[in-house]
Amino acid sequence: MNRKNKIWIWLLAGVTCTSMFSCSKDLQQDPEQAIPSDDVFTSGATSLSALYGVYSRSQRPEVFGAQPQIIADYMADNANYYGSVAGLSEINTFTATPASSIISEMWRIHYDAIMGANMVVEKVPLVQDPTFSAADRKMYVAEGKFMRSILYFQLLNLFSQPYQVEQGTRPGIPMVTAAFNGTITYPERGTVNAAHAQIEKDLLEAIPDLSAATFSDPALARGRATKGAAFALLSRLYLYREQWDKAAQYADSVLKSPYYKLAGDYGFYDGNTMEDVFSIQNTDIDPPSTTQGWAYYYRPAANTAAIGACPFAPSLITAFSAEPTDKRFLASDEGNAANSEKKRFTLKFPNIGTFKDNAPLIRVTEMYLNRAEALASLNGVNQESINLMNALRRRAGLAEWDINTFTSTDAFVTAILNERRKELCFEGHRRMDLLRRGLALRDNDPEKKAGAERVILPIPQREIDVSPALKGQQNPGY
Repeated sequence: MNRKNKIWIWLLAGVTCTSMFSCSKDLQQDPEQAIPSDDVFTSGATSLSALYGVYSRSQRPEVFGAQPQIIADYMADNANYYGSVAGLSEINTFTATPASSIISEMWRIHYDAIMGANMVVEKVPLVQDPTFSAADRKMYVAEGKFMRSILYFQLLNLFSQPYQVEQGTRPGIPMVTAAFNGTITYPERGTVNAAHAQIEKDLLEAIPDLSAATFSDPALARGRATKGAAFALLSRLYLYREQWDKAAQYADSVLKSPYYKLAGDYGFYDGNTMEDVFSIQNTDIDPPSTTQGWAYYYRPAANTAAIGACPFAPSLITAFSAEPTDKRFLASDEGNAANSEKKRFTLKFPNIGTFKDNAPLIRVTEMYLNRAEALASLNGVNQESINLMNALRRRAGLAEWDINTFTSTDAFVTAILNERRKELCFEGHRRMDLLRRGLALRDNDPEKKAGAERVILPIPQREIDVSPALKGQQNPGY
């Protein structure tokens, strides 16, 4: 990152509060850009405020506020993009360039949040406050490590080829784990394996010190990093790396926890229920942005608050049409897309007033799917995977499978992936699910598979221009 960005990130490492994670009423805040770190990390209260600042920065549209998530669905075959934002349109047509301001801002703002997490991890243990308990210190550091992990994981998935391409030896992303101390460094990209190793290390180190989902406020129980959230993210990491035994193991850790439970219907979105393992919290007065959020893209163009940019792709409608009574498909409606055509839209994110819908980053449903897929990949057609999938199919109002429904492992895994697609559509999973399985992102473009050019985003040109370590490290095809 360039010097201007480095200094800007350093200055933003100050106190940030959100309405969900309220700071102490007695905490007097100076403007963010005027607070050096020595003034921030002075007590348990200010340390907690700095941690909440990491969550707050992760809300933004460029991080978990919808942009990377819609990209993950419309680069694949779940959604079409009809919006008029040139940078997003170029990603949709695989014509984006390294000069894209949209891509550059996603990169920069992810690292902004990561730098905040680094500050928490490094500075909290040094706070001189006798009232700051050892347990809270450790928990805040562990939450910082979790947030760093989930931020790096998303960034890696956007800008690097999946593990399946040359077994993780392709270039990853620059990994920075130290707090900025005023000295400018230019880290190399490393490999995908190196990035995964750091993510794994952070999560494993965090688990002992994270809380269970026992916060009395549901917004904290579902919106702060917990042991269950770390177990779940590890399950996803291992699934993406085809470490099937570990993917199944960590999914099971979530499923056996008393704090998580499959909801009985689909009314759980934005509800902070036991269905939620980890969600970025948004409210009327603390949304991702005052002008955009998940509903901004995913709801019809009924007024200026939503633009109808990302309706169902025909391929997803076809997938649902095989069982048209699927309650997950019924949770949609028709409206005008940004091009004025009548299209079908999801109802998962209905709020077009203040964009207060929470970002559902990890749901217990995903753990059913992760464990079922991992066990199928290990053992072929098996009863436990059948049982896991039937729990989801019952909720969707569909007929159950039995052990004789599938005659081959390939057919079984394909069916699980189809259920995964229908269950998690519009939540940002589809692109990586296709790439990691060696499948084309779109039926009409069979060459767009893992390893192909432009299935990942370009490294921003401004980063290459200022970093000697990134010279010659642009992703092929750009």
